[in-house]
Amino acid sequence: MALLEIKDLVVDYGIIRAIKGIDLRVEQGSIVAILGANGAGKTTTIRTINGVVKPKSGSILFDGEEIAGLEPYKLAAKGIIQSPEGRHILRGLTVEENLMVGAYSVKGDSKRKADSAAPPLSAKAKKQESLEAVFAMFPVLKERRKQQASTLSGGEQQMLAIGRALMGRPKLLLLDEPSLGLAPLIVRDIFQTIQTIKKAGTTILIVEQNAFQTLKIADYVYVLELGKVKTHGPAAKLLEDDSLVKAYLGGK
Repeated sequence: MALLEIKDLVVDYGIIRAIKGIDLRVEQGSIVAILGANGAGKTTTIRTINGVVKPKSGSILFDGEEIAGLEPYKLAAKGIIQSPEGRHILRGLTVEENLMVGAYSVKGDSKRKADSAAPPLSAKAKKQESLEAVFAMFPVLKERRKQQASTLSGGEQQMLAIGRALMGRPKLLLLDEPSLGLAPLIVRDIFQTIQTIKKAGTTILIVEQNAFQTLKIADYVYVLELGKVKTHGPAAKLLEDDSLVKAYLGGK
């Protein structure tokens, strides 16, 4: 089942048409990647999904509901949460305070779910549960929870950015260039973490320059070129296409 479905999406920046009628599907529980060169429209697509950029036309369905043009805070409340390019760590706040900012949209259960024997959880209990899960995933953040977030290394800041997004308990996690500017060993750890997040049940849409590493973890891939879908298919199949990898994804 498609958690996210985009149909004939068009996005303009003034007189420039950045996205030229793309279609895209993200199946529940999968990792879907958007790849392509600089200027292909990758970040514009993800920023349109999360409401930062308004589409000119087209449809964006999330869990069967039309969401095109909705404000980012409304989309966050529905479970669409982004870890942005550049990390955007909040200076002046500790690691834990940065994480708690990510939980601002979390609300308590109004009543027990019909298919669950567990009691309803308050917003406070949900936030604490999420914080413990993030600390379990990133032990270094727990060790440095009272440290100023701006003093973390680049890799630790990326962990914090992803952790902050997870605090919002996303149904769909949007990752924009999570490996940007990181050393190869840190990149490996970040991609392993993305796989762990998927295994825990979160659907992921990732925009990345590191095409080869992304193809290794993704289930399905869309390659954009100048605002259009140049090709798409299962990641494993595209990874075997040497000519495509060399032409559009920078080689292996």
